[in-house]
Amino acid sequence: MPVSCEQVRELLPEYAEWGPRPAGAVEVHLASCAECSAELASYRSMLSSLGELRGVEEAVPGGYLERTLELVPRAVRSRRPQWRGIPERAFAAARRRPAAASLTGAAIGLAAVGLVAWRLGRRALQDATRVPELAPHQ
Repeated sequence: MPVSCEQVRELLPEYAEWGPRPAGAVEVHLASCAECSAELASYRSMLSSLGELRGVEEAVPGGYLERTLELVPRAVRSRRPQWRGIPERAFAAARRRPAAASLTGAAIGLAAVGLVAWRLGRRALQDATRVPELAPHQ
């Protein structure tokens, strides 16, 4: 069963990585369609270029931090918490109100479990809606 260019183009990012794949309708289409083959070649070229950048380290330009901080409004910078004092204040509050500390810990744990469940559900939904690879016509 032949596939359309639109169906193949949705799969091209996955095909950009080299590796063995069973021959099927997508490969047949790529062999016969110059446009889709060219687009696949551009994906592979981009991945190759990005791979070459792995070892490149750029030096931070002088004054970068100062220029970046100038972009942040002064009101926001003045509300910056004192990070070093946070653990002591948190422990002191937990000693004064152990029930509140326990509830806070439980809320954080519940939020973490909910986030993991949400991400797993989202991944399952993406897998369920992914276009299946077409089997070769026999």
